[in-house]
Amino acid sequence: MKINYKEVVTKIINSREERGGIRNIFFVACGGSKASLTTSDFFLNSEADCIESHVYTAKEFALCTPKACNNNSIVITLSSSGSTPEVVEAAKNAKEKNAVSIAIVGKEDTELSNQADFVFYNGDEPKYQYSTCSMALALRFSVELLQQTEGYEYYDEFQNAFSILDEVIDRARKYAEPGAIRFGEEHKNDNVLHVLASGANYNVAYTVATCILMECQWIHSNPIHSGEFFHGPFEVVDKEVPFLVLLGVGRERVMDVRAVKFLEEYGRRVTVLDGKEFGIDVLGKHVCEYLSPLVFTGVISRYSHRLADSRKHSVDVRRYMWHVNY
Repeated sequence: MKINYKEVVTKIINSREERGGIRNIFFVACGGSKASLTTSDFFLNSEADCIESHVYTAKEFALCTPKACNNNSIVITLSSSGSTPEVVEAAKNAKEKNAVSIAIVGKEDTELSNQADFVFYNGDEPKYQYSTCSMALALRFSVELLQQTEGYEYYDEFQNAFSILDEVIDRARKYAEPGAIRFGEEHKNDNVLHVLASGANYNVAYTVATCILMECQWIHSNPIHSGEFFHGPFEVVDKEVPFLVLLGVGRERVMDVRAVKFLEEYGRRVTVLDGKEFGIDVLGKHVCEYLSPLVFTGVISRYSHRLADSRKHSVDVRRYMWHVNY
């Protein structure tokens, strides 16, 4: 189901024109879904003058709904199943606050989609495409929202980047395969593995640490912001503790490079995934940093599966999730 972002944004703007317009947007989800929405939050906070953007974990949004959430707000919720209880509850709260409600779901006719004014459905592609994944849908909407409310200088550059995104990610994944195999063998017996990143890529570090390493592989991990690395975390560096670093291509790169230099001098087991090696720059110098999380997500998918293969621990195995009440 192709989404007409221009039409959706126009309808939203028109519906709020006599009520003071759109003043803020809230991205609300749980776990990796919340992390994927953070890409759009980073983009809007970097580029928007008048629209304030916020990210909430769903239960906190439901329990502590911000006063600023009202009929001048957009609330975007995300749940692949469309039935995550915390997200459904948050969407109900948004509706009670008269905010414009958008649900991103992977299945049709769900409890979450029934709470939304607009539904972005990403489950009907014949094969998985990163250009239509949840992170991309939210980002496409955010770019269009900025264009129609304030104007965005690099709007056309973004549209071109979206048109070649899947091709760039496909090349990056193929390029990453040998490194992913080595990574799996190197870390198959590890019980801890920390992940560093910054800027828009920090949400990928969070997903790798929380959803891939801790959830899927039962490996202790901590997502560390490169800018915070030297304010505590670097004290655990030694020759045995392993680190994975996502080296960005945008303004944040200087923070990542500083962390890598320290790790390579005082540590030993350091894996660096350099966005420039994966061709992220091709997406356009003014927009590539906002799209880099999508490329890194594609690359990390290869790394996570090769790690699972080496550990003989399927990414589908859980200890508690789906098995006990919690």
